[in-house]
Amino acid sequence: MLTFLLFLFTVRALCQNTSNNQSDYQTPYTSVEPFAPYDPIRASVFRYRQQQSVNLGSWFVQEQWMVPSVFECAAEPRIAEVDIANGGCNPRAILEEHWDTFITQQDFSYLASIGINTVRLPIGYWSLGPNFAEDTPFANVSSVYENAWTHVVRAINMAEVSNIAVIVDLHGAPGSQNGQPHSGISSGQAELFTNSTYQEKTLQVVQYLASELCFVPNVAGIQILNEPEDSPELTNFYTLATNVVRSACSLPDFPVYLHDAFDLIRFENYVSAKAPDFSVQDHHSYYVYTPQDDVEPADNHTTDVQTTVTAQLASADVTLPHNLIIGEWSCALTPDSMKNESDPQQARREFCMAQYAAYTQDTPGNSFWSYKKEDCDPDWCFLNAVNNSLPSSFFPYGSGPINSAHSHLIQLLEPEALILSSSKLVPRRDQISFISNEASSRYRHRSHAIAHRRQYSRDSISSPPSTLSPEMESYQDGYQEGFVTAQKFALYDGSKLGFVGQYLWTGTIGASVSSRRPGASSYLYRQGFVQGLRDAEEKISEIVRSP
Repeated sequence: MLTFLLFLFTVRALCQNTSNNQSDYQTPYTSVEPFAPYDPIRASVFRYRQQQSVNLGSWFVQEQWMVPSVFECAAEPRIAEVDIANGGCNPRAILEEHWDTFITQQDFSYLASIGINTVRLPIGYWSLGPNFAEDTPFANVSSVYENAWTHVVRAINMAEVSNIAVIVDLHGAPGSQNGQPHSGISSGQAELFTNSTYQEKTLQVVQYLASELCFVPNVAGIQILNEPEDSPELTNFYTLATNVVRSACSLPDFPVYLHDAFDLIRFENYVSAKAPDFSVQDHHSYYVYTPQDDVEPADNHTTDVQTTVTAQLASADVTLPHNLIIGEWSCALTPDSMKNESDPQQARREFCMAQYAAYTQDTPGNSFWSYKKEDCDPDWCFLNAVNNSLPSSFFPYGSGPINSAHSHLIQLLEPEALILSSSKLVPRRDQISFISNEASSRYRHRSHAIAHRRQYSRDSISSPPSTLSPEMESYQDGYQEGFVTAQKFALYDGSKLGFVGQYLWTGTIGASVSSRRPGASSYLYRQGFVQGLRDAEEKISEIVRSP
């Protein structure tokens, strides 16, 4: 009994010491750091490439089920960010210590080392600082967030050091877009779409994010709202918010992410109709929140992913803007789904791997929820799921990064010669061109080498030009451009082009095709581009995977 009482005393003392340390904590990060200089080519790669991503949940928007220790001194009902800010034990110190320690540079280094190239960063409007909290539930505690934006900027810069892109996600909007605790409030009231003041405040937040982040090279876009309720006003609000972004950011292809309120088809049509605007539909895929999810066995969920879900994702034409990502997903299944599994761990792995395969193969990006939580279970915690329910690495071209030897061989690749006829436009498999060793030595810089290859290939493949119809020339131009594009992306940390249709709309087709060659077919150009892209990716994979 004495031993047990001593144990309780020790635990209480440790807890008290922790609370005291939190109340006294002073962050060293009080000044906003500058962002990295803008590099348009690098930014383009980060924004168009296929995303291997994780969410950094409960870093700047706290969720009690993920970080219960941060809620120890929170006000009742202790379920949302606003309760921490209104609690005791010096909430500003508690949160600033959490921001400084929950995720560090070492975490970004680890993510990069296993092939993660993007993170989704949930923030709240309060994260922008006290001025944005006026006339909101955070107004009386706005001083808690004096250094919040400084830490958001620091998070983006830490990702930059590791060549990781960031999607900044407005997880909590003024008035709340869904009434859920993960929007920052504990009242349960979703007032954004019924209150014009909150709508205007949200647009001001969007404007600030767009103006501050537009020219940050590793910011891959901003998300207007996270999981809003499916209000009739939602599409109108998204149109207003997108216009605000376009006014605040002079880059026409700065991505805007729009969650679909779990209405996949409605918003697929809405986002497609916005083309060529770089708008991206964000869909979240979970299998634990409905009665149907609960009664369906794990094996059936896996089969659904491998059949129905995969077919739906693969049905879109790759040459059109198919801007759909799975912005949140997990390995979680309900206890009832798992109860009859003889090997629950294997069932979870098969379910999780089926999702990963579908989302990687048939969308330009997916982001696991979430990177870290205090009880790090493999259902929801990426750190524990890696090499357990998930693969050990996530590199697009294999099990490791592209090294200097790979890069050299990738630069030497040339598009295949084409058999061009009115009935068939296909690459020849028996003719592969390479830059000579002498030419290679003259073009040490990647961009110079690619520019040389582009002209070399155009001259060699298109001869004699007089024998080709405008349609054939259009296909040929697309093929060569697609091949070179795959090389360009691969030379940036082994990236692959993800937003293929969007890249074609905003990067290479349109008036430029018809003006270059009268009668040129943009459809054939797109077809040629996709074929050239895939052929180059196949050859790059062979290089990376060869011993």
